[in-house]
Amino acid sequence: MKENKRLFWVVSVMLMVLTLYTLTGCSLGGETIPKNRTKEQYEFEKTFEPIFKFLEQDKKEFNGLKLYKNSIYIESGNVVKDYKVFLDTSQSDIKGDYTIKIGDNKETVPVTYSNGKLNYGSEVTPLYDEEILNLVVQRDYFASLNIKETFKSAETELRDIIYEPENHSDLYKYLKNKYDMPEDTTCRIRVRYSSGTIYGISILMESRDEAVQIDLTIFKQREDNQ
Repeated sequence: MKENKRLFWVVSVMLMVLTLYTLTGCSLGGETIPKNRTKEQYEFEKTFEPIFKFLEQDKKEFNGLKLYKNSIYIESGNVVKDYKVFLDTSQSDIKGDYTIKIGDNKETVPVTYSNGKLNYGSEVTPLYDEEILNLVVQRDYFASLNIKETFKSAETELRDIIYEPENHSDLYKYLKNKYDMPEDTTCRIRVRYSSGTIYGISILMESRDEAVQIDLTIFKQREDNQ
């Protein structure tokens, strides 16, 4: 009878552990792998931590960064609008350029950046969207997405992750409303890494007749140059 009770207790404990393991994901050296990641995907995703951390910042920190690029590409019917900001963040006095291209017309003006704001060297219309320039995306958002595919070059340091399209997150709702996009719009996320110091994200909001793509890229300073 005692042996049966002992066996019952051991089995019960094992079932509890197995249930906890199933609900929370498996463990990797003290880390928990989410249920929507394989071990390989979880480890591979760590490559992109610099861009995840940058996106989480309410107030962008450029310490250790050499350059920052931010662009908005809008396509609606036959009309294409392309807005780009390029900032040299290697000095405390952050300077750069703002370029507008609508159809065949292109204009570039010098800008400076301070406290989340752009200051323009000359009059220009429209001004760049500072909400996108300082876009905040929490790390939990990426963790909630399923991974569609990963890529790792055998010859270079190029790597990227393409996540499954989604149409329900707060980010999706915010961008859909901002650009007044139709109900068939989906959000596609891609993060990328190259050349040892370059990290970026592409956010593609796409419907049958419209597309808005937002690209953010940070260029880290090499450690031997810091």
